[in-house]
Amino acid sequence: MKKYSYNLFPKPFIILGYILIFLAIAAVLISLNSTKNENHFNYFTASFAMMIIGLIMISFKSKLIVDDKSSFILKESSFLSMTLSKEKIRIPHNCNRILIKQKNKRGTGYYRFILPVTYNFKSFDMFFYSETGMVRLINTDYKRAIKIAEFLKSNFELEYIFEK
Repeated sequence: MKKYSYNLFPKPFIILGYILIFLAIAAVLISLNSTKNENHFNYFTASFAMMIIGLIMISFKSKLIVDDKSSFILKESSFLSMTLSKEKIRIPHNCNRILIKQKNKRGTGYYRFILPVTYNFKSFDMFFYSETGMVRLINTDYKRAIKIAEFLKSNFELEYIFEK
């Protein structure tokens, strides 16, 4: 079995996650050394929230597992080495290529009720393509789509093509 593992978040968010964890630890140490008679509970809850957000950013991972003997790909998502989901994707019979479709999507910010933000981004859907139809593999960004396509090309000798 061959595996391709990748972080769910891009590298800038992973770096931000480490920074948040560092700031959370620094905030706890500063609040413990404070001589004021303040409520330390507020500092601990804010630090705990920052640490959880940082852990989420650095710990969510996904894996594609290819079994050489079968026609399945296992897609796993994990957090802190605990498997959260498993999906078995069947490669269609007589699959001759991997199709990567580009989509332009519009997103809205998570804090839309505070600051309405909309943004456009490109998403790439990957499919196993055969004469009988298509089977969806994953939805990702451009760089990761290329890496996954190269990984599958080396294992199944399938060419990949882009479609707009």
